[in-house]
Amino acid sequence: MNLFSLAKAFPTEEHALAYWIRARWPDGVRCLGCDCAKCWLIETKGKTGKTVRLFECSDCGLHFSATTNTLFHDSHLPLQKWFAAIAIMVESKKGISAAQMKRHLGVTYKTAWFLCHRIRQAMQEAPSFTVGGPETTVEIDEMFVGGRGRLKGYKAAAAAKTVVLGLAERDGQIHMQTIPGAKTEPIRQVVESKLNPKTPTVVTDEKNSYRKVIPPNKHVHSKHKRELADKNYTSTYTVESAFSLFKRGIVGNYHWLSAEHLDRYLGEFCWRYNRRHQQPRLFDMVLTNLGARKPLPYKVLTYEPF
Repeated sequence: MNLFSLAKAFPTEEHALAYWIRARWPDGVRCLGCDCAKCWLIETKGKTGKTVRLFECSDCGLHFSATTNTLFHDSHLPLQKWFAAIAIMVESKKGISAAQMKRHLGVTYKTAWFLCHRIRQAMQEAPSFTVGGPETTVEIDEMFVGGRGRLKGYKAAAAAKTVVLGLAERDGQIHMQTIPGAKTEPIRQVVESKLNPKTPTVVTDEKNSYRKVIPPNKHVHSKHKRELADKNYTSTYTVESAFSLFKRGIVGNYHWLSAEHLDRYLGEFCWRYNRRHQQPRLFDMVLTNLGARKPLPYKVLTYEPF
């Protein structure tokens, strides 16, 4: 859903609220406490004096809003702005920074940053997600995220970078996540949890760690220097292309990412990449996930004590 169609579909906050209620409860509103199907929409005054629409359960008397216990939870931002932010993020191939979102929506940087991270949380694959399968070739490689480390020695600058391991199906899906180091054991843990065991062919470079992790009958390794000399760089082209696209997002949009939140950015990129052929449905997919997943408090994002 682009911004033009969004403006036509939701000209008022009432239209946005009605759409969200239907998205969260397609079979009718049910009480969040006792699961009763008889809930009435009422209006009351909020803490700031504004009119607030709540549901009241006819059985247990519980009052709850349409956004309670979702990633929208405790947000005072209008749903129209939420919907605009979702539309912008699902259409941004290389991501969008909080500073850009701030300018688009006319909110503070803190609000935009918190908003983007909650939408990003909805754009994460399920824990059971795997890459590969029968008759599929998967490429595995790692990249290093971080600056040059000026005024540092080579080893100190390399140690300051964050290692990201990537698994990519050729013409298929990808998975990227940070690992504590480019050693055998961290790579093994990711491969065992995210690589489908039925994958017949796994392609890597000549790194020794991969030889210890991937069974020899599946493993195909190549030397990049030879490929470059022969002008036939095809072994890990897919995963390297995904790395390049993500790095273009860092350089062009984010400029800098903290290691603490890097996995959430990687998850957003992979989620959007894996659904690149389902563009018209992405808005509703994110909206469904926002309603299905648990709230993400600001203090959890900033690692502040409660």
